[in-house]
Amino acid sequence: MGAGGRMTEKERELLGRGGASTTFQRSPTDKPPFTLAQIKKAIPPHCFERSVIKSFSYLGHDLVIVAALLYVALVWIPTLPSVLQLGAWPLYWVVQGCVMTGVWVIAHECGHHAFSDSSLLDDIVGLVLHSWLLVPYFSWKYSHRRHHLFSTMPHYHAMEATKAIKPILGEYYQFDPTPVAKATWREAKECIYVRPEDRKGVFWYSNKFSAP
Repeated sequence: MGAGGRMTEKERELLGRGGASTTFQRSPTDKPPFTLAQIKKAIPPHCFERSVIKSFSYLGHDLVIVAALLYVALVWIPTLPSVLQLGAWPLYWVVQGCVMTGVWVIAHECGHHAFSDSSLLDDIVGLVLHSWLLVPYFSWKYSHRRHHLFSTMPHYHAMEATKAIKPILGEYYQFDPTPVAKATWREAKECIYVRPEDRKGVFWYSNKFSAP
């Protein structure tokens, strides 16, 4: 991560206290002392098991909330005074957008073949949800999941799998504890881009508004 890029708040504070003389420790780029096989072996086998019942339960949960919010918006918001409606509609859009992100996660799971053990069922559910969200399904399925290590792992096992591989990753495990609201503001005010390091094949996040 380059200066001003994907730093954590603690790293930013450290760099700020040290001034220009501070040597910022970037993420390790040397060949890792572990293999992908070792990482996969550390993850409990059940984390790779897909449950169609659990997957549909998450989908049903999100759709119920989406429907409830839509009902409230269509029935209740129009009864408010015009001034209050100006605030109520944007609030609804934000809340509904957050819930719809959950629907997107499940649609995304289908493209990874992580929704169920049936590729056909995954494609049907994925196509319906992606179409509803106005995102092409099959092009996403064939291109996007290539950057994942274990693309068929359901999202509800991700936290357990992450905890299992942290001891192996060591310093290669990166986590930003910045609160969501603060991180959102940081992303909105910064201009982050990726730049290559000369002749090393390594790319760093940099910030247009800070020193490289």
